[in-house]
Amino acid sequence: MDAQQRRLSLFLLLATCLGIGIFRFSYTALLPSTRLAFEWSSEFASLLGSANLLGYLIGAVWAMRLNRQLLSWIQAAAFLGSLSLFCCAFAGFEGSWYLFWRILSGICGGWLMILAPSVVAQHCELQHRFKINVIGFSGIGLGVLLATLFLPYLDHISTSSAWLILCAFAVLCSLGLILLKPKALPVNIQSQPQSAAAVPINKKVFASLLLVYSCSAFSYVPHSLFWIDYLSQVQQLSLFWINSHWILYGLGSACGAACAYFLAKQLGNFKALKILYCLYVAAILAAIAPWSVMTFLSSFFTGLLNPAVVFLTSYTLLQLYGLAYKKLWGMATLCFASVQLIGGLSFSGLQVAGWSYPQQFLLAGAVLALGNLYFICSLPATKTPVSTAELN
Repeated sequence: MDAQQRRLSLFLLLATCLGIGIFRFSYTALLPSTRLAFEWSSEFASLLGSANLLGYLIGAVWAMRLNRQLLSWIQAAAFLGSLSLFCCAFAGFEGSWYLFWRILSGICGGWLMILAPSVVAQHCELQHRFKINVIGFSGIGLGVLLATLFLPYLDHISTSSAWLILCAFAVLCSLGLILLKPKALPVNIQSQPQSAAAVPINKKVFASLLLVYSCSAFSYVPHSLFWIDYLSQVQQLSLFWINSHWILYGLGSACGAACAYFLAKQLGNFKALKILYCLYVAAILAAIAPWSVMTFLSSFFTGLLNPAVVFLTSYTLLQLYGLAYKKLWGMATLCFASVQLIGGLSFSGLQVAGWSYPQQFLLAGAVLALGNLYFICSLPATKTPVSTAELN
């Protein structure tokens, strides 16, 4: 890779690391200790999780309307999101204070996850897209992994210190985005020839991608919001084993984009997506298996598969639709954010209604299985959109 490709890869990696890894999952990782240290009720802690999802939805809608000065918006999102971590590091404020900053954190995540891939797509050449995107979307897993590094040490440092350390990481990433911002003139990707293996552009292809991607947004909610509570309340695990599960989730997330890359390289994008979604269903349902080893596998593979399908869905849309990528990726992110918020509210409501965690995992697995079934049946003979040149 030349210097420009490395800059684009690292720029996207830092943006996705912030957008989902730190601004989203840092809260989930630190939730148990924060709830105790700040004396929050379970209901308020859950409300803050939903507030972040709402912010992500607002950010996705907002980002789709932005057409100018995208780099400035990306940099603003990075620093505002970092500020939100700082402002959530201290106890004693009114609930509205934390709600505001968690919503803002979600908005910044939405901006980063739509605008940064779009900017990189405008600046990279066709033959380098695949490798740049796989490195860039590995940032999701890197951010999740950073958020889990504190878990073994939370008995020795204060919760506020953990938030402030995460804030420092976020500021460093934000400075990196300034240093690595693309400087060359954008490449007109529309003028570049489509690969011979490209899928014909049609609504059926996009609709099937959108449906199964949205189903994954609904189905990963129990693991992203309630996994630690499930391990402590239902599995009755000690703090050591709960932390081990969450670190496994972070390690899986760090491997997700790379695993999707190698699978797509061997089988093509659509076959790889179908396999990944099948594994995703199995990983969700493994949470309720009677053997303890299955919960470890569930932690690792649900962590791995979320960034894997995000990366491969984003790249497939880029390869298929060229200049329409920003609009269509924005639509996909908007649908993901909307269904994710609906899922968060739905699962919270089901808890109030008396649904057990195993029942919720069954529902999550069933929704994703139905979405994947439609995806598999709607594209039985579709060729991969990945060109041979991109795999060299």
